[in-house]
Amino acid sequence: MLEASADLRLRPIALPAEHGSWGLVTEPIALGLLVAPSWGGLCLGLGAFAVFLTRRPLKVVLASRRHADSTRFTVAAMFILAYGACAVLGFTAAYALAGSRPLLPLAVVSPLIGVFLAYDISNQSRTWQAELAGSIIFAMVAAAIAVAGGWMTAPALALTGVLVARAIPSILYVRNRLRLDRKRPHNRPVTLAAHAVALAAVATLAAADLLPRLVILPFLALLVRAVVGLSERRQPATPKKIGLTEMGYGLATLLILVVCYWTNLY
Repeated sequence: MLEASADLRLRPIALPAEHGSWGLVTEPIALGLLVAPSWGGLCLGLGAFAVFLTRRPLKVVLASRRHADSTRFTVAAMFILAYGACAVLGFTAAYALAGSRPLLPLAVVSPLIGVFLAYDISNQSRTWQAELAGSIIFAMVAAAIAVAGGWMTAPALALTGVLVARAIPSILYVRNRLRLDRKRPHNRPVTLAAHAVALAAVATLAAADLLPRLVILPFLALLVRAVVGLSERRQPATPKKIGLTEMGYGLATLLILVVCYWTNLY
Protein backbone atom coordinates (compact mmCIF):
# COMPACT_ATOMS: atom_id res chain seq x y z
CA MET A 1 0.00 0.00 0.00
CA LEU A 2 1.26 3.44 -0.98
CA GLU A 3 2.46 5.55 1.91
CA ALA A 4 2.56 9.28 1.28
CA SER A 5 5.49 11.18 2.62
CA ALA A 6 4.86 13.53 5.52
CA ASP A 7 5.16 16.66 3.39
CA LEU A 8 2.98 15.39 0.53
CA ARG A 9 -0.25 17.37 0.22
CA LEU A 10 -3.04 15.80 -1.80
CA ARG A 11 -5.03 18.92 -2.62
CA PRO A 12 -2.41 20.51 -4.94
CA ILE A 13 -2.20 17.19 -6.76
CA ALA A 14 -5.89 16.40 -7.00
CA LEU A 15 -7.61 19.77 -7.40
CA PRO A 16 -7.06 22.84 -9.62
CA ALA A 17 -5.76 25.87 -7.77
CA GLU A 18 -7.35 28.56 -9.99
CA HIS A 19 -10.58 29.88 -8.48
CA GLY A 20 -11.89 31.07 -11.84
CA SER A 21 -11.63 27.63 -13.39
CA TRP A 22 -14.19 26.25 -10.95
CA GLY A 23 -16.79 28.76 -12.12
CA LEU A 24 -15.85 28.02 -15.71
CA VAL A 25 -17.00 24.41 -15.39
CA THR A 26 -19.66 24.54 -12.67
CA GLU A 27 -21.75 27.36 -14.20
CA PRO A 28 -22.57 25.49 -17.44
CA ILE A 29 -23.29 22.25 -15.59
CA ALA A 30 -25.51 23.99 -13.05
CA LEU A 31 -27.34 25.98 -15.72
CA GLY A 32 -28.00 22.94 -17.87
CA LEU A 33 -29.26 20.81 -14.99
CA LEU A 34 -31.41 23.56 -13.47
CA VAL A 35 -33.26 24.46 -16.68
CA ALA A 36 -33.34 21.00 -18.29
CA PRO A 37 -32.95 18.35 -15.56
CA SER A 38 -32.61 14.72 -16.61
CA TRP A 39 -30.69 11.65 -15.51
CA GLY A 40 -28.80 11.63 -18.79
CA GLY A 41 -27.85 15.28 -18.30
CA LEU A 42 -26.72 14.59 -14.75
CA CYS A 43 -24.45 11.78 -15.92
CA LEU A 44 -23.10 13.99 -18.69
CA GLY A 45 -22.39 16.78 -16.21
CA LEU A 46 -20.60 14.40 -13.86
CA GLY A 47 -18.50 13.11 -16.76
CA ALA A 48 -17.55 16.64 -17.81
CA PHE A 49 -16.66 17.56 -14.24
CA ALA A 50 -14.45 14.48 -13.95
CA VAL A 51 -12.64 15.52 -17.14
CA PHE A 52 -12.09 18.95 -15.61
CA LEU A 53 -10.59 17.41 -12.47
CA THR A 54 -8.21 15.27 -14.53
CA ARG A 55 -6.20 18.23 -15.81
CA ARG A 56 -4.45 18.97 -12.51
CA PRO A 57 -3.01 15.49 -11.79
CA LEU A 58 -2.15 15.22 -15.49
CA LYS A 59 0.03 18.31 -15.19
CA VAL A 60 1.66 16.86 -12.07
CA VAL A 61 2.43 13.59 -13.87
CA LEU A 62 3.95 15.39 -16.85
CA ALA A 63 5.98 17.66 -14.59
CA SER A 64 7.38 14.74 -12.58
CA ARG A 65 7.66 12.14 -15.34
CA ARG A 66 11.44 12.03 -14.92
CA HIS A 67 10.83 10.72 -11.41
CA ALA A 68 8.21 8.09 -12.18
CA ASP A 69 9.08 6.23 -9.00
CA SER A 70 8.25 9.21 -6.75
CA THR A 71 5.24 9.25 -4.46
CA ARG A 72 3.95 12.47 -6.05
CA PHE A 73 3.99 10.89 -9.52
CA THR A 74 2.24 7.73 -8.30
CA VAL A 75 -0.48 9.59 -6.40
CA ALA A 76 -1.16 11.85 -9.39
CA ALA A 77 -1.40 8.82 -11.69
CA MET A 78 -3.92 7.24 -9.32
CA PHE A 79 -6.07 10.36 -9.43
CA ILE A 80 -5.93 10.36 -13.23
CA LEU A 81 -7.18 6.77 -13.30
CA ALA A 82 -9.93 7.53 -10.80
CA TYR A 83 -11.12 10.69 -12.56
CA GLY A 84 -10.81 9.02 -15.95
CA ALA A 85 -12.94 6.10 -14.80
CA CYS A 86 -15.60 8.51 -13.52
CA ALA A 87 -15.57 10.39 -16.83
CA VAL A 88 -15.97 7.19 -18.86
CA LEU A 89 -18.78 5.97 -16.59
CA GLY A 90 -20.52 9.35 -16.76
CA PHE A 91 -20.44 9.64 -20.55
CA THR A 92 -21.32 5.97 -21.02
CA ALA A 93 -24.33 6.33 -18.72
CA ALA A 94 -25.35 9.53 -20.52
CA TYR A 95 -25.22 7.70 -23.84
CA ALA A 96 -27.27 4.81 -22.44
CA LEU A 97 -29.91 7.15 -21.00
CA ALA A 98 -30.12 9.87 -23.65
CA GLY A 99 -28.50 8.50 -26.80
CA SER A 100 -25.80 10.05 -28.93
CA ARG A 101 -27.53 13.37 -29.69
CA PRO A 102 -26.38 15.13 -26.47
CA LEU A 103 -22.78 14.19 -27.23
CA LEU A 104 -22.80 15.93 -30.62
CA PRO A 105 -22.29 19.47 -29.21
CA LEU A 106 -19.24 18.20 -27.35
CA ALA A 107 -17.91 16.54 -30.49
CA VAL A 108 -18.12 19.91 -32.28
CA VAL A 109 -15.78 21.58 -29.79
CA SER A 110 -13.49 18.56 -29.32
CA PRO A 111 -10.68 20.12 -31.43
CA LEU A 112 -10.51 22.95 -28.89
CA ILE A 113 -9.66 20.41 -26.19
CA GLY A 114 -6.33 19.83 -27.94
CA VAL A 115 -5.70 23.58 -28.07
CA PHE A 116 -6.48 23.95 -24.37
CA LEU A 117 -4.34 20.99 -23.32
CA ALA A 118 -1.41 22.19 -25.42
CA TYR A 119 -1.32 25.48 -23.53
CA ASP A 120 -2.29 23.99 -20.17
CA ILE A 121 0.37 21.28 -20.18
CA SER A 122 3.02 23.83 -21.11
CA ASN A 123 2.01 25.96 -18.09
CA GLN A 124 0.34 28.59 -20.27
CA SER A 125 -3.21 27.98 -19.05
CA ARG A 126 -3.70 31.70 -18.38
CA THR A 127 -3.00 32.83 -21.92
CA TRP A 128 -6.01 34.23 -23.76
CA GLN A 129 -5.94 31.30 -26.19
CA ALA A 130 -6.27 28.73 -23.41
CA GLU A 131 -8.91 30.71 -21.53
CA LEU A 132 -10.93 31.25 -24.72
CA ALA A 133 -10.79 27.56 -25.65
CA GLY A 134 -11.67 26.47 -22.12
CA SER A 135 -14.67 28.81 -21.88
CA ILE A 136 -16.12 27.57 -25.18
CA ILE A 137 -15.54 23.90 -24.35
CA PHE A 138 -17.31 24.01 -21.01
CA ALA A 139 -20.03 26.40 -22.21
CA MET A 140 -21.00 23.71 -24.72
CA VAL A 141 -21.64 21.34 -21.81
CA ALA A 142 -24.75 23.38 -21.01
CA ALA A 143 -26.10 22.77 -24.51
CA ALA A 144 -25.31 19.06 -24.29
CA ILE A 145 -27.13 18.76 -20.95
CA ALA A 146 -30.12 20.67 -22.32
CA VAL A 147 -30.31 18.36 -25.34
CA ALA A 148 -30.17 15.37 -22.98
CA GLY A 149 -33.12 16.96 -21.19
CA GLY A 150 -35.18 17.01 -24.37
CA TRP A 151 -34.48 20.51 -25.68
CA MET A 152 -34.26 21.32 -29.37
CA THR A 153 -30.83 22.23 -30.72
CA ALA A 154 -31.36 26.00 -31.21
CA PRO A 155 -32.45 26.93 -27.66
CA ALA A 156 -29.85 24.54 -26.25
CA LEU A 157 -27.09 26.26 -28.20
CA ALA A 158 -28.46 29.62 -27.01
CA LEU A 159 -27.45 28.57 -23.48
CA THR A 160 -23.91 28.08 -24.73
CA GLY A 161 -24.13 31.40 -26.55
CA VAL A 162 -25.02 33.35 -23.43
CA LEU A 163 -22.25 31.67 -21.43
CA VAL A 164 -19.65 32.42 -24.10
CA ALA A 165 -20.95 35.98 -24.40
CA ARG A 166 -20.34 36.44 -20.70
CA ALA A 167 -17.04 34.58 -20.44
CA ILE A 168 -15.05 36.15 -23.27
CA PRO A 169 -15.62 39.82 -22.31
CA SER A 170 -14.98 38.94 -18.67
CA ILE A 171 -11.68 37.27 -19.57
CA LEU A 172 -10.64 40.38 -21.50
CA TYR A 173 -11.77 42.68 -18.70
CA VAL A 174 -9.91 40.86 -15.93
CA ARG A 175 -6.71 40.64 -17.98
CA ASN A 176 -6.80 44.31 -18.93
CA ARG A 177 -7.93 45.50 -15.49
CA LEU A 178 -4.99 43.75 -13.87
CA ARG A 179 -2.60 45.19 -16.46
CA LEU A 180 -4.04 48.67 -15.88
CA ASP A 181 -3.68 48.38 -12.10
CA ARG A 182 -0.08 47.30 -12.57
CA LYS A 183 0.51 50.26 -14.88
CA ARG A 184 1.20 47.99 -17.83
CA PRO A 185 -0.08 48.43 -21.41
CA HIS A 186 -3.74 47.46 -21.77
CA ASN A 187 -6.40 47.58 -24.46
CA ARG A 188 -9.54 49.37 -23.26
CA PRO A 189 -11.20 49.81 -26.70
CA VAL A 190 -11.03 46.09 -27.55
CA THR A 191 -12.40 45.15 -24.12
CA LEU A 192 -15.32 47.58 -24.39
CA ALA A 193 -16.01 46.46 -27.97
CA ALA A 194 -16.17 42.84 -26.82
CA HIS A 195 -18.73 43.80 -24.16
CA ALA A 196 -20.80 45.69 -26.73
CA VAL A 197 -20.74 42.74 -29.15
CA ALA A 198 -21.73 40.35 -26.35
CA LEU A 199 -24.64 42.60 -25.39
CA ALA A 200 -25.78 42.80 -29.02
CA ALA A 201 -25.51 39.03 -29.44
CA VAL A 202 -27.57 38.32 -26.32
CA ALA A 203 -30.16 40.92 -27.36
CA THR A 204 -30.40 39.25 -30.78
CA LEU A 205 -30.94 35.82 -29.23
CA ALA A 206 -33.57 37.30 -26.91
CA ALA A 207 -35.34 38.99 -29.82
CA ALA A 208 -35.49 35.59 -31.52
CA ASP A 209 -37.11 34.13 -28.38
CA LEU A 210 -34.11 31.88 -27.78
CA LEU A 211 -33.25 33.60 -24.50
CA PRO A 212 -35.31 35.47 -21.88
CA ARG A 213 -35.19 39.22 -22.42
CA LEU A 214 -34.28 39.90 -18.80
CA VAL A 215 -30.86 38.31 -19.38
CA ILE A 216 -29.93 41.51 -21.20
CA LEU A 217 -29.74 43.30 -17.83
CA PRO A 218 -26.58 41.62 -16.49
CA PHE A 219 -24.86 42.27 -19.80
CA LEU A 220 -25.70 45.95 -19.52
CA ALA A 221 -24.24 45.83 -16.01
CA LEU A 222 -21.09 44.13 -17.33
CA LEU A 223 -20.64 46.84 -19.94
CA VAL A 224 -20.99 49.59 -17.31
CA ARG A 225 -18.58 47.67 -15.07
CA ALA A 226 -16.01 47.59 -17.86
CA VAL A 227 -16.41 51.28 -18.66
CA VAL A 228 -15.90 52.28 -15.02
CA GLY A 229 -13.40 49.55 -14.13
CA LEU A 230 -11.04 50.55 -16.93
CA SER A 231 -11.25 54.26 -16.21
CA GLU A 232 -9.64 56.63 -13.75
CA ARG A 233 -12.80 56.42 -11.62
CA ARG A 234 -12.26 52.77 -10.77
CA GLN A 235 -12.06 51.71 -7.14
CA PRO A 236 -8.91 49.93 -5.91
CA ALA A 237 -9.33 46.16 -5.89
CA THR A 238 -7.09 43.17 -5.34
CA PRO A 239 -6.87 40.45 -8.01
CA LYS A 240 -8.79 38.12 -5.69
CA LYS A 241 -11.60 40.65 -5.27
CA ILE A 242 -11.79 41.20 -9.01
CA GLY A 243 -12.01 37.46 -9.59
CA LEU A 244 -14.71 36.98 -6.95
CA THR A 245 -16.68 39.89 -8.39
CA GLU A 246 -16.64 38.26 -11.82
CA MET A 247 -17.88 35.03 -10.27
CA GLY A 248 -20.69 37.08 -8.73
CA TYR A 249 -21.69 38.45 -12.13
CA GLY A 250 -21.68 34.91 -13.48
CA LEU A 251 -23.90 33.70 -10.65
CA ALA A 252 -26.30 36.61 -11.17
CA THR A 253 -26.58 35.82 -14.88
CA LEU A 254 -27.21 32.15 -14.11
CA LEU A 255 -29.89 32.95 -11.52
CA ILE A 256 -31.73 35.31 -13.87
CA LEU A 257 -31.75 32.66 -16.58
CA VAL A 258 -32.94 29.94 -14.24
CA VAL A 259 -35.75 32.03 -12.73
CA CYS A 260 -36.92 33.12 -16.19
CA TYR A 261 -36.98 29.55 -17.49
CA TRP A 262 -38.71 28.25 -14.36
CA THR A 263 -41.42 30.92 -14.54
CA ASN A 264 -41.66 31.04 -18.36
CA LEU A 265 -40.82 34.71 -18.16
CA TYR A 266 -39.73 35.71 -21.64
